[in-house]
Amino acid sequence: MSIRHAVPRYWTIQSKEAWEAAQEIGFLHGHSEHAMFIEPYHWMMSQMGQRLPGYDGSYPVWVWTEKPDMLQLHHYTGRAGCVCLTLELKHDEVLLSDFDEWHAVLNDTFNARTQREWQRYCAGRSVVTKEESWQRIFELQSSLVDVKKRNGNPTRRLQGVTGAVALDRVIRVEHLEEVLRERRLYHV
Repeated sequence: MSIRHAVPRYWTIQSKEAWEAAQEIGFLHGHSEHAMFIEPYHWMMSQMGQRLPGYDGSYPVWVWTEKPDMLQLHHYTGRAGCVCLTLELKHDEVLLSDFDEWHAVLNDTFNARTQREWQRYCAGRSVVTKEESWQRIFELQSSLVDVKKRNGNPTRRLQGVTGAVALDRVIRVEHLEEVLRERRLYHV
């Protein structure tokens, strides 16, 4: 009897236009025009090239390890409609990172683990460079001093990036419409 390992599931929020384009060409892929922070995106793409064996060099498709709560404003705002796609991707197709620590890369700053380490960096006495500290966003098993808590338990919000996603990897499509723009409420 063979043991079947489940393929991990991930979720991505895309505009209706991106989903329609993916259906026309047969795959979903990232675009440079959606990269709000081009240099950090290129840094992440270089990490994907080093860490993902089959990475195709395309702009990343951003995914979540937990299904996003569409009532939260930060997941998708500013466009008329979107889709939440459930994807099945292998572990080695997705580069996971800590969502909160990713902001050190976005803001081009040192990713300190403690206040003391931050002070040493600011004083020019750090043994770790800013760019070396960014590698910590991938150290998902290490403990954080100021980790957020959910129901009293420490937690990290994990995000992932992957290259182009073939449509046969999309196992569910949820169309979401903004029903009240002023309050940013969504329905399925």
